[in-house]
Amino acid sequence: MNKILTIENKKNATFLRTKTKPFDFSSVSKTEIRKIVAMMKQTMHEANGIGLAANQVGIEFQFFVAQVPGKDGKAKFYAIFNPTIEK
Repeated sequence: MNKILTIENKKNATFLRTKTKPFDFSSVSKTEIRKIVAMMKQTMHEANGIGLAANQVGIEFQFFVAQVPGKDGKAKFYAIFNPTIEK
């Protein structure tokens, strides 16, 4: 399992509180994106989590993965890049 950063470590806390950068799809291949998403999904599952932000595993870009139950009760997995909050 990849290490999940926590605020207990001062160096990690500084990184976790730093504003993340928008994910630039033109700078990363589709294969690399798939590898990153797969690694984050595995790390999330091994930690018994339902979501994981990229910066929690040391990646400074705006994206996260999540797995939630769908209407049919089966787990639905999502990888969300450059999310925004709408008011």
